[in-house]
Amino acid sequence: MSYIINKWALVRRRELSVTPANIDIHPDFLHILQRDEFETAFRYIGDMFFQIMTGISENPEHFAMPLFDEKTTRYGAPEAQESRNAAWRPMKLLYAVFSQGCLKNNVFEVNIPEFKQVNKVKNIHILFNAFNNYGFVFSGLQNGKITPKTAGFSVSYPDNPNIITVLALVAEKALNTGSETLFYKWSFRLLAEGFGKNSFSSPFYAVYDKLRTDAERKFIKSFHETMLDRDYFYADGSWNEGPGINYYDKESVMKRKGPYLFRILDWMGELRLMLRIRNAEKCIEFYNGKDMPDEITKMFRYSESGCDIHAAGKCNKGVEYIFEEQVRWHCGCCNAPFWVHPKTESIHQYINLIESFSQKN
Repeated sequence: MSYIINKWALVRRRELSVTPANIDIHPDFLHILQRDEFETAFRYIGDMFFQIMTGISENPEHFAMPLFDEKTTRYGAPEAQESRNAAWRPMKLLYAVFSQGCLKNNVFEVNIPEFKQVNKVKNIHILFNAFNNYGFVFSGLQNGKITPKTAGFSVSYPDNPNIITVLALVAEKALNTGSETLFYKWSFRLLAEGFGKNSFSSPFYAVYDKLRTDAERKFIKSFHETMLDRDYFYADGSWNEGPGINYYDKESVMKRKGPYLFRILDWMGELRLMLRIRNAEKCIEFYNGKDMPDEITKMFRYSESGCDIHAAGKCNKGVEYIFEEQVRWHCGCCNAPFWVHPKTESIHQYINLIESFSQKN
């Protein structure tokens, strides 16, 4: 049987931060280990997180994952939503463990009352047993469980004690700066500044730092810089399918979470640029007799037959237009109705579609 979590664990795996060849490590992280020791352990943990996600995809029952059948579960059902987020549970549990306690002689001693207060992950004994396969040793537990008789428990990593030190230090930084998500994704951005500062919580880094091609990184960076140069405002635009960035022409619209004009969205590992085009025919008319970029041609040629949310057929937020002598329609219920697989060289054309040609009559 194919479970929803099988696919979504791989989607979330692509959201892990990719550590580049050269990284900045603030001296706050280097009072116990030498830089090379710290960096080696940090990279090892990143690989471990990647392997855990792979393991969830292949054997979800070993990680206490929800086992909902992909074929029989409706995409918008609560069970499907649970499955989309479940792959982060091991990382959330590790954060709860290593942010609540203290490091002593390469062993992390967990503060049980504080751990219980912050931990939201269930069936932790199954996950603790799964972590054993990755080299962790939990002492003081009974079959991986905290019982009324448990006086305390600790975590060690006999094959490389530096792993425990690095997890403890990075968790402390994340706790101090409210950057839990960066811990889950094992982001190297946490290392660049001291324990009391985090300048990398922008949604830009969540989209840019994950696993992707050089061409996609170039587009994300160029588009974001162009938007800032044009005095656009931006905010987190994450969706069920992945991290994103919303761009607004007015700060007031952004603050009230009104309609964005552009959204960079990582759709299950696929980079999309969403465009809130309101007058498609005017945009098409602009290209009359001119070369329309291939990805924009595909965007206008694409058409939907109906709307999944509205049983009657088409939502009132959709856009209807004529292209190549045929009526086309795009749903606008959940996202802006138009999207492309973006290219850096077409950035200014995307902007023109919104700024110059697509205002309502």
